[in-house]
Parts: sequence; structure tokens; C-alpha cells
Amino acid sequence: MALFNFYKDSLRLQRAKKQELIALENKVQDTYHYILTRHSELSQKEQFLELMKDRIFEISDVNHVTISIYDFKGNLLASSRHEKEPLETSVLERLEKTKKRVIEESVQEKKGITQYHSYNYLMAENKAIAIFEVSNLGTSSSLFVHFKLLAKQYFLAIIILFILSGYAAWFISKSLTQKIDAISKKLSKTNVEYLDTPIDYSDEDEIKPLVDSYNTMLGKLQEQTHQLAKTEREEAWREMARQVAHEINNPLTPLKLSVQNFQRKYKADDPDNDEKIKNLTQVVVHQIDIIYSIAKSFSDFAKMPISNDTLIDVVKTVKYSVDIFPEHIIEFYSNVDELYYKIDGIYLTRIITNIVKNGIQSIQHNDKKVRVEIKNKPDKFTISIEDNGSGIPEEHLDRVFEHKFTTKSSGMGLGLSMVKKIVEDYHGKIWFETEVDVGTTFYIEFIK
Repeated sequence: MALFNFYKDSLRLQRAKKQELIALENKVQDTYHYILTRHSELSQKEQFLELMKDRIFEISDVNHVTISIYDFKGNLLASSRHEKEPLETSVLERLEKTKKRVIEESVQEKKGITQYHSYNYLMAENKAIAIFEVSNLGTSSSLFVHFKLLAKQYFLAIIILFILSGYAAWFISKSLTQKIDAISKKLSKTNVEYLDTPIDYSDEDEIKPLVDSYNTMLGKLQEQTHQLAKTEREEAWREMARQVAHEINNPLTPLKLSVQNFQRKYKADDPDNDEKIKNLTQVVVHQIDIIYSIAKSFSDFAKMPISNDTLIDVVKTVKYSVDIFPEHIIEFYSNVDELYYKIDGIYLTRIITNIVKNGIQSIQHNDKKVRVEIKNKPDKFTISIEDNGSGIPEEHLDRVFEHKFTTKSSGMGLGLSMVKKIVEDYHGKIWFETEVDVGTTFYIEFIK
């Protein structure tokens, strides 16, 4: 309110100063007209102006104003002040446009003074003979004095209001914080084990609806928690069943392919039958060991399957893993003959067979090729599995290793997510590069 009054009175003071300036300008105009009528023998405009220049300081002192006279181009002809500056172009343009008085104000920042200027045409015999400026001073002290007066009037009221509002705010906030603190202690004790403990709050105030809403939510949350626990148990058993089915299916598929491949190539009079039977027996026994390991671990969900890390020959294990697939499809390469690394051989076999099988299934044409290569380096080794299949579409790139994601109608989406988990459990990395209609290459890297 005080600020509004100060602003309103400041405007009133400014209007009063401008009205005072207009009155002074009219007075100066009348003084000049009087002088001109007393010297009617001066018929030339130049003679009038010379007379005004001679009398400018006298008129300025009498009226306590500053007077300046300009020609119509803004050039200074005479002035009662020390500064000799031409008329500003903006003022000249406004005079020519409006043909009326122009009032402006300027502030001298160093002196703290506001100066008001009135510009108008000087008339003689109803003709404009020059432009004259009348200026008076309205110091900022007048506004300052006015401000001090208002401050004295409102100071005591403002101090009292501040004290009262501060006390009221402290009292209200203390009352609220005490209640909120009590509720927060109750909330901090809320967890899944104590969902049956609502907040007891009897006060009928603004916090009561919040507490009631919390207690209602607590009841719903308790019911949903029981339902969620039941659903999670059921889902865990379903997930375990899907995982076991998928794990058992992994060795069964290559096992079936190996037997079919042997049956197709078997000839009674072939002298290499013993060697072929021996190789088939090794493959079958190896896959049966994997199935046995899964079946043995089925009763313990948390431990399925139990890892048995030993120092194995990676080259030999990977070669055994790919030997179960048709030899006209698989190409195997390694830059070393032996490569020993501590890992569960069954896990490594599962990784290779899973990716190779996915690669073969992705090839839609008859010229199926899957290249498996081991590259050994001083500090790490990489296993790459490259196929010439249809590649992975761009919309599926981010979901390849996602749990339950599959593009096959018969799959359960557990293979590659399981492979990624096994690789990362051994602090390895797995990634892929793909091109649609060209093929996909999976890379598995282990640090030695």
C-alpha cells in the first residue's frame, strides 16, 4: 500500500512539475511578446532575434529558468546556460510533426537531478521566428523527502505487521511440523512386513484426509502384496519349467542331428565305421552328460545348473560342440592348437551350440554356412560365430539378449539371454554385428 501511494504521489509530483514548466514557458512567451511590442520599429526577424539574445539572461534570471533559442534547423542561437549544444533531432522532428509544445525530461545521474524541458515555437506577428527551450529543475530531493514522509507514516505499522506475521507463521509451522514429524516416524516404519499397521490420527484438521488416504492405500497395498507374492511364486515355477525345457532341448537337438547324420552316412562295408561309431559315441555321451546335469539340478532351482569350473582346452571343447552339426554346414578355424581356460566345459558347450543352432535356423536358403573361429591373443581370446542367414532387423537389435524375446514361433526366448548371463558370469563380453539378408556374427570375448 505504501509503495502504491509513493508511486501515485510521485506521478502527481511529476505532473505538477510539468504544469509548472508550462506556466513558466507561457510567462516567458508573454515577456518576449511584451518586449517585441515595445520595439515595434524592429521589422526584421533578425532584429527581433538580436534583441532577444541581448535580453535572454535578464528574462532567465527574473523567471528562474534556463532559456535557449534555436533556429528551425536546430542550431543554437542563444542560451542562458553554459552548455552550447544543438537541438536534438528527435525533438525537432516532433515539433515539425505536431506543431505543438514538446515536453521532455532528463536525469543527471551524478547530481541526482531531474530536469524538465519545454520546447515550443517563438511567435512574432502570428509567425514562428525561432524555437525556444525553457528548462526548470526538479531535484530528486523532493521525491526523497516524500519517500521519507511515507516511510515514517508506515514504518511502525509495517514493523508490527512483520512481527505478528512472523509469530503467526512460526506458530502454524511448528504445529504442522510436529504433526508431520509424528506421521513421518510412522511412515519410516512402514515396510512390506508391517503393512497391517495404519496411522492412528484423531485430529480433524488439514492433515486428516492425507492420513485417511494413506491408511486406505495401506489396506490396498497389503492385499496387492499378498496377490503379487502368490503370482511371483507361480511365475517362478513356470519360468523354471520353461528354462529346464529349453536347457534339455539344447543338447537333444544336436544329438538328434548327429544320429541322423550318422545314419545317413553309414555303410556296412565302410572300413571307417569303427572310427565313426567312436566319434558318434563321444558326442552322444557328451550331450547325455549335459542332460544328466540339468535333470540332476532340477530339484534345486537356485542352484540350477551348478557350475564346475576346471582348466579345459577351449579349442577341443568348441570343436566337439560343433562336430554334432552337419559337416557341410560348419567351418571351424583356430589360430592355436590348444587354449586352456578355467571354465565349466558344459557351460561353454551350451554357449556354442545355442548360438550355432540359432544361426542355422536363421538361414532360409539351401547354401547354409556357419563359420566358428577362435582367435587367441596375449591377454584374451575371442570366439566368433558367423552365419550367412537373414540377419537381424533394426527394430529387434536392442532386444536380442532380452529375456523371453524370440522371433521364432516355437522358441521361448531364453537361449541368448541365458548365453549372455553365462558369459558375463565369467566376466566376459558378448556382442554381435549383423546385416539384413547378409548374415550375423556373434563375438564372445574372455579375459585370461
